[in-house]
Amino acid sequence: MTRLINKQPEELTPEQRAQFERVGKFRKPGPDGSYGGPFDPWIRSPEVARRAVSFGNFIWERTTLDRRLVELAIIVTARFWESNVEWVSHSKMALENGVTQEVINVVFDQRRPEQAPEDELVVYDVCRALHETHQLPLELYQKTVDLFGEQGLVEIIATIGYYTLVAMTLNAFDVGLAEGVNAPFPL
Repeated sequence: MTRLINKQPEELTPEQRAQFERVGKFRKPGPDGSYGGPFDPWIRSPEVARRAVSFGNFIWERTTLDRRLVELAIIVTARFWESNVEWVSHSKMALENGVTQEVINVVFDQRRPEQAPEDELVVYDVCRALHETHQLPLELYQKTVDLFGEQGLVEIIATIGYYTLVAMTLNAFDVGLAEGVNAPFPL
């Protein structure tokens, strides 16, 4: 379920339709013609859609970070925002990309995954620091730069920021899970 009234492509403005078609190059619409995820809301603001999709493509295709670490940052962010769609989708991707089920479970429980490898602990700590205190302590900053470089730190922050946008969009528009999938967070 979503708060948006589904629109068919012919009901969209030319600018919205252009973004609808752009999203269609990498995502198939469902039986009702909607794409799901944050895409349908974003299409209502074509410039937001254009820029958000481009930013997402960077996170997906061009980051220098290992995909495992990107997915970890996404699920920590999804958990913080209690974003059901983001959590369900990306906890699977995290597992597929090498984050252990044990780490995923601990992240879901909002605990630090002490058993995780050092690089995952640093990504987790950066996410939690920025989510909870809105700051990055100097010691953690230095540890992150030492491990990933300045570019890596910027890309961790970009991942957190982008997936915060995704989570807020999903939550604000009440974008639901596929039929039969249980919501991990209360609605």
